[in-house]
Amino acid sequence: MKIKFIYPKFEKFLETYPELGEFPQIAATWAYTMPPAMGIPIMAGLTPKDIQWHVQDQNIEKINFDDDSDLIAISFFTPQSGYAYELGDEFKKRGKTVIMGGMHPSMIPDDVALHCDSVCIGEVDTVWLTILEDFKNGKLKKVYQAEKLPEGDEIASPLNGIFDVEDKYDWHASLLSVTRGCPFNCSWCNIPIYQGCKTRFRPMDKVVEDMRKLSGKEFYVTDDMIMLKRKEIKDYMMELSEKVKDFNLNMFLSCSPAMNTDPDFLDAIAKAGAKSMYTVFAADPFSKMFFEKSQRMWQKAVDLVKELEDRGIRFFASFGVGFDFQKEDQFDYILEFCQKANVKTAEFFIATPFPNTPFWKQIQEENRFILPRNWKKYNCANVVFKPKHTTEDQLRDGFVYLWKEFFKVRDHSVALETFHQKAENILKSKEFSEEVKNMVRKGLEKSGYKFGE
Repeated sequence: MKIKFIYPKFEKFLETYPELGEFPQIAATWAYTMPPAMGIPIMAGLTPKDIQWHVQDQNIEKINFDDDSDLIAISFFTPQSGYAYELGDEFKKRGKTVIMGGMHPSMIPDDVALHCDSVCIGEVDTVWLTILEDFKNGKLKKVYQAEKLPEGDEIASPLNGIFDVEDKYDWHASLLSVTRGCPFNCSWCNIPIYQGCKTRFRPMDKVVEDMRKLSGKEFYVTDDMIMLKRKEIKDYMMELSEKVKDFNLNMFLSCSPAMNTDPDFLDAIAKAGAKSMYTVFAADPFSKMFFEKSQRMWQKAVDLVKELEDRGIRFFASFGVGFDFQKEDQFDYILEFCQKANVKTAEFFIATPFPNTPFWKQIQEENRFILPRNWKKYNCANVVFKPKHTTEDQLRDGFVYLWKEFFKVRDHSVALETFHQKAENILKSKEFSEEVKNMVRKGLEKSGYKFGE
């Protein structure tokens, strides 16, 4: 038995706005190719040794439709779904059995089922072996979903090293999960729907062992919840930080402005090896207060930048635009904050309703989606619904304006120093089109870059 795991194409921002490639400082922000998300490494780790498998990443290579794989397993998020559907349809035409799973299939399974033989809804950890056994016996079901969410000790570790191919990826940060689930029902987020509202912690010894294996390497902890201000989360993370502080770790963490800013907590994660904090300003209550111009939240966010940077943790801001609570001046407001708080590293995205989230249901009820729907445009770089306080063109233009204005006054070598990214990486990448590469080449030439040196 042979399995082909596929990670579908994800349209990068530069493919939507190739003209921005002419700005090396902007191109550098997007000039990385990293391995697929955690679904495939988890399934690969759970697959019995007597089953052969391999991975194809459509972002960097053409998909082979003619190999002798028996089962095609496609894992994907919403921005990849347009490509995933095409792949599923083509494999089915050729008589292959296709199963789909991941965030998007879990949120809108009826739509996905049109393009595959079977759908896995929710977390795969406790159902993957059943799926494989059923397939072997010719009894594959149309739908698989665990009867209950996996307990902490049932959450599988991803198989490390399956993407360590130097000529394919230029950022090799491994992915690590510590928890599942989130107690906050933010309108934009699908985590509480996909993983439940209860935070489930993986056993401490398993997480410590996973981190030990990553000693001296970069890795990204995929859970926003580990930074939230809740006693059980703080206690867990304080203990974990103490156990791994001598492991020589290089951790990238993520959260929102709702993160725990207790000095002891921040000291602990810094000593444990935290190097970057990806901080998303979207639709959580704290972000909403920030965008609604609460002076208290503004100052809290300014202080947060300093508290992290003073501890050697880069504050990497990700600002969403186009939410209903943001007014016409949202773009200048964000830039003013970045200037006042001395934000060195930032990115920007357009609010995008993902299937069956509260945000999605609101836009649907108000008949504000832009139709016909093109899933490939749901990559947070396109306007896919009618904004409340701007026109569609104003939102799109404001998004481009943010990128240009932010990097106009910043040294991108400093902004991206924790990621070691260079615009010239795009020229050798298999992930970008020739149109994008030509714009990047043009921008580098203008900046005095010497090719071949």
